[in-house]
Amino acid sequence: MLKFMEKSFFSLVQKIGLLFALISFTLVVFLGWFSYEKINSRATDEISKPMIELAKYQNPISLQLETAPTDAMISSAPSDSQAAFNQKFDAYIEQIMANLQALPNELIGKSDAQFQIKVMIKIKSNAYVPALKLSYVESLSRLTRQLVNVGGDQVNVDEFLHWHDQEFARQVEQQTQQNLIKMGTAKSDQMTGFISLGMMGAALGFFIMFVMMLAMLRIERNTRR
Repeated sequence: MLKFMEKSFFSLVQKIGLLFALISFTLVVFLGWFSYEKINSRATDEISKPMIELAKYQNPISLQLETAPTDAMISSAPSDSQAAFNQKFDAYIEQIMANLQALPNELIGKSDAQFQIKVMIKIKSNAYVPALKLSYVESLSRLTRQLVNVGGDQVNVDEFLHWHDQEFARQVEQQTQQNLIKMGTAKSDQMTGFISLGMMGAALGFFIMFVMMLAMLRIERNTRR
């Protein structure tokens, strides 16, 4: 009777130990995969080229937006090829001026007005990093060409340039905020991943402990036989 109870006890403990060992192993595998995914979460603060449509022009809401410069807008030194950057930038400026001169507006024909517009565009675009500077003048060049194609009889050039500047800044600001949220989420995921990694280590410790317990129970049963 005593041997039967002892055998039943060892069998029950062995089954319980095996169950917990399997649970621990499952946790090790799951937490290992989960922590790997979280730790490798990445986010970038890169801002893609804003896409401004001419159809949004003269939208009162857009014209009222005033966007303060953010860290993503702050100008930095252009890339290695300064000459190539300047050449491309100046080419866009010339295209903009040519498009504006094609509009039925006598004011644009005056040399002092042309100079003021050039200076204003350069000042406005100078608030951005080099890649966004080119995007700024490229966008303005494209939109002024569209103005010429549709015929800008009633276009107020100053208002149009102000609208473009605000719309461009709004989209940059929007992407900047989205990137900040993504980067914050990525950091939170990485922290969660490291916590999960610690939990995986604990689960691995329990797994080893239960395996050793099962091995000792097996040895004990063999010894008693």
